[in-house]
Amino acid sequence: MEDTNSSIYALKTSAGQERNVARLLARKARTIDGIGISSILVPESLKGYILVESSTKIDLRNPDLKVQHLRGVVEGSVGITFDEVKRFLKPEPIISSIQKGSIVELISGPFKGERAKVVRIDESREEVVLELIEAAVPIPVTVKADQIRIIQKEAD
Repeated sequence: MEDTNSSIYALKTSAGQERNVARLLARKARTIDGIGISSILVPESLKGYILVESSTKIDLRNPDLKVQHLRGVVEGSVGITFDEVKRFLKPEPIISSIQKGSIVELISGPFKGERAKVVRIDESREEVVLELIEAAVPIPVTVKADQIRIIQKEAD
């Protein structure tokens, strides 16, 4: 008889394929009895992994669980607690980790790939004002906080 308690498993996926694997697993969970998957979480901050809640042990040798880009179950991942998963459900806002003077890289928009220095932070709008490092003339550029990636934090 199967255990009625659910466990949370970390599953390894191909990088960039987390959402596709989650969709395929969700489809199988809805259509095939006995898989036991009750929820799937794709944390943005956890590249190459998804978290799966299941009432049965995840065994990738089961042909019903064969999904393209699913690479394996992380050993020892049985027993991930809900408290450990909670931080992925309500991540800390990106803006709170940005400091004035930090060096960042723009990851989207017309200046994608450019490095810049943080000049000002507007937490209420979740925007930062940057000065492009490579620019001949320092031009202030305002972008949303989720359009940048911190490369180097300001030294104390």
